[in-house]
This record gives sequence, C-alpha cells and structure tokens, in this order.
Amino acid sequence: MGPTNISLRTRILLLREEFRDRVVGITILCALALAIAVPIVTRQNSPITGTQLVGGTVEDVATMPLNPKGSVGHGLYYRYEVRLHDGNARIFVDGEVETPHMIGSEVSIEEQQRQDGTTTYRLLNY
Repeated sequence: MGPTNISLRTRILLLREEFRDRVVGITILCALALAIAVPIVTRQNSPITGTQLVGGTVEDVATMPLNPKGSVGHGLYYRYEVRLHDGNARIFVDGEVETPHMIGSEVSIEEQQRQDGTTTYRLLNY
C-alpha cells in the first residue's frame, strides 16, 4: 500500500468529525465542575453577630504545622485543645508562639457567633 492522496484539510475534517462527541462531553464536564467549584471558592466569611467571653482549661498542645519543612514561608503556631468551663465542650483554638500556654492552665477565649449560625473561637492573649 502506498501513501494516500488525502489532503490535510480533509484529514482535519475527518478527525473533527470523529472526536466531536468526546470534545463536547469533556467541555460539558469541565463546565459542570466549574459551576460547582465557583460558589465554594468564592464563599465569603459570615460576619460576627455577637461575642461572649468564656474560660477553659488547656488539655493538649501541638505545634503546627506538623511538618515545618513542608510549609516553608508559613509561621509556626500552637494548636490548643481546650475544655470549656461552660458546657464541658472540647474545642481547638490556634495561638501564637510568643505566648505559650501550659497543659492545665486556664485561658480566656472569645466565643464568636456568626450570621450563618456557626460558632468560632479566638484565644485571647492577655
């Protein structure tokens, strides 16, 4: 068999016809993935509607990130596991390295109620 006399334009048209359904399917799949991802990525923080001062006892301390070499450019901080005095709930709060708290020490925490109904906590360092 020898080479065929099909022009480049004809070959491109044949390839386009052969792969048209696949290209359309992949395009629709990518558009669907973007439609799902955009609201998640652009979600705004819910504003704080109220705050309350609560106390707790430090039960555990961990240095974060666990692998400092894997997070070059990010600062180290402590992650405290605190048992609240009100309700006996356990929460996790991040704190600065400059003001460490020992296990068993009493800490003050600001409980923040958000507009979307969630509650966040901030460690007060004073």
